[in-house]
Amino acid sequence: MVRALLVLPPLPQPMNAPYLGQQYVAAALLSAGHEVRCLDLANVRETVARTRFVEEIRSFRPDLVGMTLFTYNALAGYRLAEMIPEGDAVLIAGGPHPTVLPEEPLSHGFDLSLSGEGEHALVAVAEVLEVGGSFDAIPGLHTRTGQGPPYSAIDNLDELPFPHSAAGSATRDAVAGGIVTSRGCPARCTFCANYVTGRAYRWRSPENVVAELVTLRRTFGLDHVPFWDDAFTARRPRLEALCDAILAEPDLGGLTWTCITPGNMVLPRDLEHMRRAGCVAINFGIESGDKGVLRAIRKGQTPERVIAAVEAAKAAGMMTIVNFMFGFPEEGPEELANTRALMMQLAPITDFFNNFGVLVPFPGTAIYDRYHAEYGFSRWWLDRERIPDAPGPDLGRDPALEKNFFNYGPRMKAEIAELVRWKARHNAVWASRNVKSG
Repeated sequence: MVRALLVLPPLPQPMNAPYLGQQYVAAALLSAGHEVRCLDLANVRETVARTRFVEEIRSFRPDLVGMTLFTYNALAGYRLAEMIPEGDAVLIAGGPHPTVLPEEPLSHGFDLSLSGEGEHALVAVAEVLEVGGSFDAIPGLHTRTGQGPPYSAIDNLDELPFPHSAAGSATRDAVAGGIVTSRGCPARCTFCANYVTGRAYRWRSPENVVAELVTLRRTFGLDHVPFWDDAFTARRPRLEALCDAILAEPDLGGLTWTCITPGNMVLPRDLEHMRRAGCVAINFGIESGDKGVLRAIRKGQTPERVIAAVEAAKAAGMMTIVNFMFGFPEEGPEELANTRALMMQLAPITDFFNNFGVLVPFPGTAIYDRYHAEYGFSRWWLDRERIPDAPGPDLGRDPALEKNFFNYGPRMKAEIAELVRWKARHNAVWASRNVKSG
């Protein structure tokens, strides 16, 4: 048996729920017979995180330490790695950041670095530590001397243990943080940092999803569950079958849920079906109101299509959340004005606009590859001064705008800042109305 400590280092922008990726890996290790602890430090200051990390290392004495690294917390993870005495444990980096930059963690103290999904790979790493062998045969795994076979995505998602099975066994004070019913997104957006699950769209069977929902309700008493899929509505037959399965399960009567989808991947009839199955809110990725920008970022949709989708969701009785982004390198004042116009048009039927929204160029995206040298933000995540700060209470201020990755001029910065403030004002009015009506 291997003792595995799974760590999520501090993030400048806090998470509002336990990280499902960590819970999935913990559940896989537990199912393989290993002892697991999860240390979620996402929402604590780095000084506190270092203290808790060292305390956990001393008390648990893990054989394997796995860190989930996003681009935003890679530097914090590298600093934590420095605190593990050499030889005490095998240190592996996984998650979005190592998937696209697998060599970087190896130069910052990690023994292993993983590209791709972690459930099978971490179990294989633990097996090598337990019974011997070589890491070289593990797909997607990088060592300081080489790398294993190329990673391939997990095809059968139904075979994975439910992530909440790690609760209590691995995670202190764990709560269920929602469900992922599919992985991957077929879209090709130039700004998207969807590295781990990739573009190949894979989905769990309706029976498997319903079984997890029933277990969550019985175990935690949940009456509401968020679905965190990147593109929940991407495959219509799958969507219809899932909604039918939820409606047919008597133990799920009264369950409500929310989901996320690009604005062009849903039709009015889909939304009506989803509402009957319990969907009470849908989060639309729209990004821009300018057709030229939408083409440049390969969003694959038109303003007219997304207006129809939001109207249909509102007509079906759902809460509508709409996401816009600002500051694309192809965007100037004229294009930004078209986005403003679409936001104004959607405002009467939109309950909530995403906070902030200024473009951040994440590594591995087409936008980063195309512009990092030109604008001078290569490997910005290794410079603490370039990492956007925690937003704080002022939702009308976007920390990413202050970092000014794309060297916006005074006029562009002012107009972007005003649109960020406009969204904050809209959301405040909506919140005030709902508090009064509640």
